[in-house]
Amino acid sequence: MSELACTTAPSTGPAARRGEADTEAALRPVGTELLRRAVADADAIVATARAAARAAVTDAQEQAAAITERARAAGVARAATHRAAEQWRLRREERAALLAAQRDVYDRWRCQGAAAVLRLSVEPDWPHLRDLLRAKAIQLLGPEAEIVADPAGGFVARSGGRRLDLRLSTIAARALDTVEPELTGLWT
Repeated sequence: MSELACTTAPSTGPAARRGEADTEAALRPVGTELLRRAVADADAIVATARAAARAAVTDAQEQAAAITERARAAGVARAATHRAAEQWRLRREERAALLAAQRDVYDRWRCQGAAAVLRLSVEPDWPHLRDLLRAKAIQLLGPEAEIVADPAGGFVARSGGRRLDLRLSTIAARALDTVEPELTGLWT
């Protein structure tokens, strides 16, 4: 899902390690802010989804009780068979509803997380962040680097055979991919 930031083979020398450390240090405030916003957005989405899931489960339980009572009245033997089939169906529907709600939450989380990052380009401190990213690209690729702005924010820098993708959409994808493994705890 994420795009690679640099397409050349990584250097392992001290200068490359310093460059990587500088890049990480320069991007750390952006990453921290992205993570804070993504977590806040995810918390709100999860709370809404959990409330919706509870309502769906309550609804399903009420339906199950009504179906069970009608089956009992039709006869003990027939009711047992009917009830078992109905409970299986309801569990399957509840599970499907839960999975659909989880998928909806996940999709909205990714969309809102990406949108939050893309909104950085209209924030008052965007020129400063953009200048930091541009300076890091020049530091990594050299002053001859060709820097092409992305209409949605950020840019792609190229020098020789190297490419550095600092578009906000790519930064958002990387940040969301980094946080995504932590989401599994929300479903348990």
